[in-house]
Amino acid sequence: MHTFAPTIFLALFSILLCLPFGTAQETEHQEHGTPPESEAHDEQHGEQAEQEDHVEAKGHGGRSHPKNDVAIFLGLTDEHGQALEPTLGFDYKRRIAHRWSFGGLFDYAGGDLRNAFFAASITWWPVGKFGLTAAPGIEIHRGRGPTVSCGCGGSQNSEGPEEDLFDEDERYFVLRLGVGWPFPIGENYAIEPNVNIDLVDGEKVWVYGFNFIYAW
Repeated sequence: MHTFAPTIFLALFSILLCLPFGTAQETEHQEHGTPPESEAHDEQHGEQAEQEDHVEAKGHGGRSHPKNDVAIFLGLTDEHGQALEPTLGFDYKRRIAHRWSFGGLFDYAGGDLRNAFFAASITWWPVGKFGLTAAPGIEIHRGRGPTVSCGCGGSQNSEGPEEDLFDEDERYFVLRLGVGWPFPIGENYAIEPNVNIDLVDGEKVWVYGFNFIYAW
């Protein structure tokens, strides 16, 4: 009986020594607000929320929406009764919201058309990179006087009023409606197939080509 007494005493003493250590650990976690398991869960939840915010700030395809882009337009103008004429343009857009951009554009159709077009533009991005643009502006036609080229190295007087009227200097109000979808090349560049219809002086003029975009 006496031989078991020291053993029982040592066991009870060991238990008493362990109790303060465990209580101290629990008190430390309580002072920090949450147990270790809860802290790990909160940290994981915070990282997930940060990742979701980062994805939300990205556009479709994982590419963030740039605030500005400038583009050089190379295309053709298809006016009724006229041959397709090469067209060179410049476009600028500033994104003011997730789906809206404002800007301005200029293009010039050469050849027999000799038309310069200046406009302000607003673009709406309803789905992904698909953009719808409306651009009210002014078209300036530069006439060549009462003569037309005969294709023989000189000029001759026009014989009908239609040629005279066609070649006078004119200004028109134009409403351009366009669609485009840019295809990114790296982080800052894109190529955008672009189709536009110009409503001018009761006629419809098609302008189509490609925008070569630099964005930042």
